[in-house]
Amino acid sequence: MKAHFSSEQISRWMAGDPTPDEVQHIRECAQCAAEAARLDSLLAEFRSSVVAWSAIHKAAEAPERWKPLQQRGRVVRGALRWTMAAAALTIAVTLPICKNVNDRRHEAEEFRADARLWEEVNDQISRPVPSSLEPLMRLVAWEPDASQK
Repeated sequence: MKAHFSSEQISRWMAGDPTPDEVQHIRECAQCAAEAARLDSLLAEFRSSVVAWSAIHKAAEAPERWKPLQQRGRVVRGALRWTMAAAALTIAVTLPICKNVNDRRHEAEEFRADARLWEEVNDQISRPVPSSLEPLMRLVAWEPDASQK
């Protein structure tokens, strides 16, 4: 790698995800190594100042002007809990009812389909001859003549 690090390469180095070429380049290039060290020290200084600031302000009480907001937040959270509980209860009650209605509808459809099939089978069984032979039945007289007795 001949050119110095781009801003993307420096960001990748600071994030701890450099490529092997970038690792080799920073070992060989004093300018890029100095830039990476400078950025690392800036981030370390920022990190320590944030930790110190949070340690100082951690125990401090919220200002008076924030208290109504905190109380309103508690009320909103309480209302949200009750709303979520009511929604869960509604789902828990209506889900079995909907499933039962759907199951009954499915059973009724199956019963109607079975009844239609039974009617078709009954129609086929009750015929004296198959439907393909019905024209022949009309040609032949099956009832004995009164004269032949």
